[in-house]
Amino acid sequence: MTHMFTGASDHGLDDKGRLTLPSRILESIAQKDWRFFLTVSMDKCLLLHDVRSWQALVDRIGAGVHGSAAHRNLARRFLGSAEEVTPDAARRIRIPEPLLDYAGLAPSQPVRLLGMGNVCEIWAPSALGGVLNAPTPEEEQLFSSLIDPRTPSAPTVA
Repeated sequence: MTHMFTGASDHGLDDKGRLTLPSRILESIAQKDWRFFLTVSMDKCLLLHDVRSWQALVDRIGAGVHGSAAHRNLARRFLGSAEEVTPDAARRIRIPEPLLDYAGLAPSQPVRLLGMGNVCEIWAPSALGGVLNAPTPEEEQLFSSLIDPRTPSAPTVA
């Protein structure tokens, strides 16, 4: 079963660029299964996948048509920059320097973790602030398509 990442929390990287994974992530996974994959996102953050969600992503990308430049670039972005990480005895994972650079993270700096269902995002707090300002019209439209379209979005006047 794929782990479900939820919630938000603030943490800090140590002076070696390591992140201590919070209990809410690790407690529901057997310690023998503490293997994760860290890669870049389409946004300027990092994605932390458990093994099953990572394999599902690899399978979906692998099923695409490698003849298109878009598909090759997508595979390069997600698969080519991926690193397998395993928490140490202190529950820390090391974030490689190229991934730190991509996400605007640095040793001894704060990070924000956001659970996104089958993946956990790792953000520089300053970068996340700009993303979470007011919802865009596209987000509003997507949200309305996900809820029951028969439900009125505004109170009706009797």
